[in-house]
Amino acid sequence: MIIEKNNDISLLHTFDCGQCFRWNLEDNGSYTGVVGDKVINLIENDNQIITSDDNENLINEYLDLNRDYSKLKNKLNKDIVLKKAIAHGSGIRILKQDPFETLVSFIISANNNIPRIKKIIESLSCNFGNKIEYNGNIYYSFPTPQVISRLTEIDLAPIKSGYRAGYIIDAAHKVATGMVDLNSIFKMSPDEGRYALKQIKGVGDKVADCVLLFAFQKYGVFPKDVWIKRILNNLYSVEEKAFDDFVNKKFGDLGGFAQQYLFYYGREFL
Repeated sequence: MIIEKNNDISLLHTFDCGQCFRWNLEDNGSYTGVVGDKVINLIENDNQIITSDDNENLINEYLDLNRDYSKLKNKLNKDIVLKKAIAHGSGIRILKQDPFETLVSFIISANNNIPRIKKIIESLSCNFGNKIEYNGNIYYSFPTPQVISRLTEIDLAPIKSGYRAGYIIDAAHKVATGMVDLNSIFKMSPDEGRYALKQIKGVGDKVADCVLLFAFQKYGVFPKDVWIKRILNNLYSVEEKAFDDFVNKKFGDLGGFAQQYLFYYGREFL
């Protein structure tokens, strides 16, 4: 399938901005990732993105291709900092990811670096996901909460997730049993969704906010980690105690988009 490309999507910007962990750059410049039970390859040139999958609805939904990013970027172009950040990461699109996979991925991400996060997630999938054959290679889907909920921390030892193993199992158990109903979070306010997610061990405000933004489309949520706090302080001279008020007033319901542009820019230049 061929997708006509505009200036508001870049695979590099989208897959390298810290929101997802199962996309890998191939030698030919394409990206291969696992989405649900499908392996998808995407490659872009100046005017098009070519995808291996013919399911147009899946690709459009996952990449959020029906959203007009030029309009939201115009709304965010309020100052020189954001203008520079948007120019640097102009092709970022916030993906619509699976809630459970996103939840576990960001539990794993706590106090971790991206190469190790990706390695743990891939190991978790290889050990407990379903095998998918694609283009002569073997890939694995992300395991379901039902599968993980039956495991012990000893079972998870091979993925080398450390203390996070107990958190992963707790998340799976609460989702599998309905103690935390992920589907209901789509209809919740950000505060309600954050509270629901924080019933899971290992989920604090930052992890919850990442899940709300990247899986539940709560685009006003502005996840704050050490990096983004440093960025706000250095670029806007905002002290930590004033972060929430500053973000709410300046970015409003576009906070999640602003966070991604600032994070991608600040990681490169600060």
